[in-house]
Amino acid sequence: MKYLKYIFIFGLLISCENRKIEVTNEYILNEYWDDYNNAIEIQKMKVIDSSLNIFSKDFRIESNHWNIANKLQIDSTFNCYYSGLNFMKNKPKLKGKIYFNKENDLTWIVNGEKKQIIGNLKNNTWYKFSRLKNGTFHQYIFVDSIGKTHKFSVNLDNY
Repeated sequence: MKYLKYIFIFGLLISCENRKIEVTNEYILNEYWDDYNNAIEIQKMKVIDSSLNIFSKDFRIESNHWNIANKLQIDSTFNCYYSGLNFMKNKPKLKGKIYFNKENDLTWIVNGEKKQIIGNLKNNTWYKFSRLKNGTFHQYIFVDSIGKTHKFSVNLDNY
């Protein structure tokens, strides 16, 4: 239980997870991966609603950022997947930092082809990261013009 903090509020014991997911244009670090949650899917996205502008001064004020999933569409030119859950083949498990631009002892499936390296995430591009933890949770990542990532979490289990 090293990742849990417990808080006692109004007679209720509440646990707060203290794990993180970090995504840069070069790697992902996901502290939710374990023996039963060990997969990742990365999809390139394209903007279908021009009002999606994370640099707009009103972006954080308006509810605009809560509708990211409705303003993006899957771009079929890049779909990447890895699962360490196939126990029959003794696939390597995802843990620690997984780099996009160098080998990690795992084989990605990219648009149906096996690859050892997928390359850095591209600038000025949206990505959807899925299968990062249990439930219907997605991280939408925007890589800006200088390679900095901007993360927006969508947890569909909370709706």
